[in-house]
This record gives sequence, structure tokens and C-alpha cells, in this order.
Amino acid sequence: MSAHYFFGIKASPHVKRQFKEWQQILSKSMDYKVWTNPDDLHITIKFLGGSSDEVINAYLKELKKQEWPEAFTLKVGPAGYFGKPIKPRVFYAEVETKTPLLMIKDQVDRTGEQFGFKKENRKFHPHITLAKKNAEGDSPLSKEEYSSVFDEVYSMKVDHIYLFRIHPAQHPKYEPVAKFDL
Repeated sequence: MSAHYFFGIKASPHVKRQFKEWQQILSKSMDYKVWTNPDDLHITIKFLGGSSDEVINAYLKELKKQEWPEAFTLKVGPAGYFGKPIKPRVFYAEVETKTPLLMIKDQVDRTGEQFGFKKENRKFHPHITLAKKNAEGDSPLSKEEYSSVFDEVYSMKVDHIYLFRIHPAQHPKYEPVAKFDL
């Protein structure tokens, strides 16, 4: 069985601390089946799925030849969700869609097509997933006492992108195996 991979951007230490607090508040209202380990908080650039070492190494070799944008700052937050507002299946923090982020996404996609990784048809919606697979409870986004907390926006410097290998049975489960400096 081949390993599964994705390209992403690690959340900064400050953002991890803030979103861990969001998770604690959220856990008082909702019981998700999957809570993202704070060390795993990230922005997904491209999910690759299963792949051989040979293909991954060729993909990385091609990406290392490319010029990347300079380091930049992104705004993350406020909170958002996928699914119904009362019982969202995914709870996340919004991520600003900024030109350097879109350039990175495009480079990773275009290069990936050379190695059989198709570009997704859906629009890129950058976010940081905090919890998914809702089981019980009602979203605190509709509760006035929490609304200001989940409306917060934080700044995060982006100076690297990573290729992560997924280890489903481990915690944290995302292992950085390659790093690209911006």
C-alpha cells in the first residue's frame, strides 16, 4: 500500500494557540468525531492521496527547480463551516485568498499534472480545519456569547510550504517530509 501525501502550510505557533482555544470553546457545544491535533493545523494546498516514492521524488525534484514567491503574511479567521449552520460537518478558520498563495497553488497543481495528479474542478477555498465529522451538538457561531471569539482574525507569516505524509493512526498524524523555502 502506498503512502498518502498532501502539500500544505503549517499554522504558526501563535495561530495554533488561538485555534486550540477555539477548539476548547467549540467542544463545549459540539461533539465532533475528529478534532485536529493543534500540531497538525495547516492550510492544504493540494491533496495527493496515495503515491509511490518514485513519483513523489520526481514531483519534488521538479518543484525544487521552480522559483517561489517571497514570504508573505496571511490573515486567518474568522470561523466558518461546511454543511448546515446549526450542525456543520466541518468547523474551520477562514484563510485570506492572497496572490502569493494562489501562485503557490497554481505551481503545485501545474507541476502535479505532469505526474498524474489532476487539478481539482472545485474552487480553491483555503482554510484551517479545526474539527470534522459532527456527531452531536449545536454550533456556537449562533450563540451571542461566543460570536466575538469566532470573529477574531489573526496574522500568520508564510515562509515555507511542506509536503506532508499522512499517518492515520498517529497523533499528530502529519509528518513533514519535504520543505520549500519562500
